[in-house]
Amino acid sequence: MTNIHDILTKYWGFTSFKPLQEEIIASVLSGKDTVALLPTGGGKSLCFQVPALAMEGICIVVSPLVALMGDQVNALKEHGIKALKLTGGISFDELNTLLDNALYGNYKFLYLSPERLQQEIVQNYIKQMNVNLIAVDEAHCISQWGNDFRPAYKNITLLREIHPLAPVIALTATATAEVLEDTISELKMELPAVFKNSFVRENLSYQVFKEEDKLYKAEQLLKTNSGSAIVYVRNRKSTVEISGQLNSLGISATFFHGGISTKEKAQKLQSWRSGKFSTMVATSAFGMGIDHPNVRFVIHLQIPESLESYFQEAGRAGRDGEYATAVLLYNEYDKMYVKQQFVESLPTTSELKRIYRTLTNYFQIPYGEGEFTKHNFGFSEFCKTYNLNSLLTYNALNSLDRLGIIQLSQEFGRKSIVQFLISSEQVLRYFEKDATASIIGKTILRIYGGIFEMPTAINLDLIMSKTGQSIETIIAVLKKMERDHVVGLTLQITDVTLTFLVPREDDKTINVISREVEALNRKKTAQVNSVLTYIANTKTCRSEQLVSYFGETTVSKCGICSVCKVQDSNLSNKEVQRLATQILALIEGGDLSSRDISEKLTFAETDILKVLRLLMDANKIKINPKNRYYLN
Repeated sequence: MTNIHDILTKYWGFTSFKPLQEEIIASVLSGKDTVALLPTGGGKSLCFQVPALAMEGICIVVSPLVALMGDQVNALKEHGIKALKLTGGISFDELNTLLDNALYGNYKFLYLSPERLQQEIVQNYIKQMNVNLIAVDEAHCISQWGNDFRPAYKNITLLREIHPLAPVIALTATATAEVLEDTISELKMELPAVFKNSFVRENLSYQVFKEEDKLYKAEQLLKTNSGSAIVYVRNRKSTVEISGQLNSLGISATFFHGGISTKEKAQKLQSWRSGKFSTMVATSAFGMGIDHPNVRFVIHLQIPESLESYFQEAGRAGRDGEYATAVLLYNEYDKMYVKQQFVESLPTTSELKRIYRTLTNYFQIPYGEGEFTKHNFGFSEFCKTYNLNSLLTYNALNSLDRLGIIQLSQEFGRKSIVQFLISSEQVLRYFEKDATASIIGKTILRIYGGIFEMPTAINLDLIMSKTGQSIETIIAVLKKMERDHVVGLTLQITDVTLTFLVPREDDKTINVISREVEALNRKKTAQVNSVLTYIANTKTCRSEQLVSYFGETTVSKCGICSVCKVQDSNLSNKEVQRLATQILALIEGGDLSSRDISEKLTFAETDILKVLRLLMDANKIKINPKNRYYLN
């Protein structure tokens, strides 16, 4: 066993550990099951990487995101540490080679997704490995009450059965007391040592503002930005629209969402990290594993669905320890919308039965069958076919996924199956009549040998990069070639596949989980209400509100959030009276928003907001539904 301080210095160049890291590592080295509950930026990775290097054997790391795996494996390799990952979209031969390397190649880390543990070949190889540690990253994903629950995480217990003597370390940045207890139970951890660092981020200012023109407020903030920024929005369409609007305002921005290709995601992430774009406009798909230290602003343009997700997303600001700001902008419509989307559209048990029955009919699953059958799934087409409410259906499918009835998973590379049905001479003559088909078809022929002899999986994104043609054009050409009987085609134009995990038994299938459905709906309602309470509470320090949600009660005011700044304003009584007089004089000339008032006065915006509240408390002014102040 090597000295852990020597390992830290040799591979990472650090001379000391962050708070709790050393204690967590010591617990792991003593062979104890260990839980590390550390905030974003707390250095969770070193808590399993250092002890794994100090012991003989290989560490199995279960991680939920391909991007997260890739970043950590690449970082380990850069430090001269042998590590590999098993992601989706690799062939059986490649999988076999990688597992051989892990077994015989003196590797220290094997990263894999929980879904990989379902494969018998993976289990058989792991049985032969000298496993020194099982690390479960983002461990809250195993809890049904966790914000990012993934049913596949329950497969992790297979590792415990295969290697019962290997200690388990569970790592997460966001877990309430309920989620923590459930995580320990689900992982079958035996009297684990639990290390919980403070959730307080002393360098992060949490700010909440009610704004009618949220884009204007975001523009003002981002124009002062000296580093990188993330702007979170609700849907894919908004990422494109908002990034375009920011660019037109002189703020370099790009967008990120779950619908873009894996290659494009990597390119956009690299462009943002390198500073080519200062701002990333993203959905929550820009999530776990985004480790970029120089983020000065995280701005939410809509109300998030839970404080768990908000805390994690906001926590991506200021990971370098320098001052950073997390801003939540909202209006009255946002409050109504978040309730509509996440509470009022929650499926009841009867609605879940109806949608499940419709789903099995859609895929023509016979009664009593369908277990582990996998299907390409087009959500929009499904809703259109049966005239279903898309929001209710989306929530229903997520509930079925969380409760282990189905599994929704992303495919990697959008692989479609193609076989040429006519001779090569006939194909070339066909290409002579269509220039676009010639470019795409000849590229496919160059990349994929044997495509005349057998159905072959092709990667649409690869063909796009080689030809310069859009995915839409490639798909249109392939469909035309199919109609002309040039190719046989099984086209997968969605990144989502659906797997039925249990046999079809209609109502009986859902009756088994009816209690869990009701509990899940209560949980989601409580989460949304917690966010709305957080927004409405303008008396308690924002940081205090957030960390107390995660069970931390012995904290003091942060002094830098939007609540503390208003409360701690240094205006003298004379200055307050002078500012109040100026505000009243302005409003006397007509109704004004706080922004209008700020632009006309030289006082700081926080001081103006404070005095506006004092004037409202004194019934001197009121505010109308358009957020404009008027004399009472």
